[in-house]
Amino acid sequence: MELLNIKEYTKNLKEKMKAQIQKMDKIPVLSIYQVGDNEASNRYVRNKMRDCAEVGIVATIKKYEETVTTDEIMEDIWEDKADGIIVQLPLPKHIDIQRIIRVIPVEKDVDGFKDNSPYMCCTPGGIINYLDACGFHFEGANAVVIGRSEIVGKPMARYLLDRDCTVTICHSKTNRSYLHTLLNWADLVVCAVGKRGVFRASDTDPKTIVIDVGINFDENGKLCGDVINDIDSDHVTPVPGGVGLLTRCQLLANTIEASKRV
Repeated sequence: MELLNIKEYTKNLKEKMKAQIQKMDKIPVLSIYQVGDNEASNRYVRNKMRDCAEVGIVATIKKYEETVTTDEIMEDIWEDKADGIIVQLPLPKHIDIQRIIRVIPVEKDVDGFKDNSPYMCCTPGGIINYLDACGFHFEGANAVVIGRSEIVGKPMARYLLDRDCTVTICHSKTNRSYLHTLLNWADLVVCAVGKRGVFRASDTDPKTIVIDVGINFDENGKLCGDVINDIDSDHVTPVPGGVGLLTRCQLLANTIEASKRV
């Protein structure tokens, strides 16, 4: 199985979504909540706003100073009339993200963070749909998920189980020699640790599909993933230009779906 070019794949997806929105009775609306002026968050929000504009979704940003309280954000979310609502992470430590997630109406939870959300979590959902398009055979596949976060690792493992994969979850406490044993027989590896050099592409079988979710910077300040692609394998998704694009496309798809529910 060969991986599709993610830039071309997401470009085609957005063209289809744009055509879909042009035929809809109403234009989907997305509200983005952001606290503070973190440059990385600013970049992510700009990308999301640009994506929305490309397909015809109306996106508005509600930006707060670092001193904002959890209750103030919750009050604004409660009154928000948009079809979809997302909160840009990370948030300052004094903000209770769980309370904020709880106040987002389930039909507007286009990040897919709530347990009963009707939408797929954006990163794992985007990955699943991409693998589908690539023709990956899920049933019976040996899948290794490295990372156990609530928004990537755990839902990723759940979605793979739902597709009848045999799934092993690894994390920072997993024995390194055992991890390398798993990598040797994996058909699919999804690495979402947020740490450079978790493993090398040469640690896996040449046919293993590796989805690199990590966003890091190397010693030269260059953006890189969790996986070191030391053999220039075309079975490893790139960073940048990889999973981030899949995540953002899934957000667009979820917002379009939300506009039909609200």
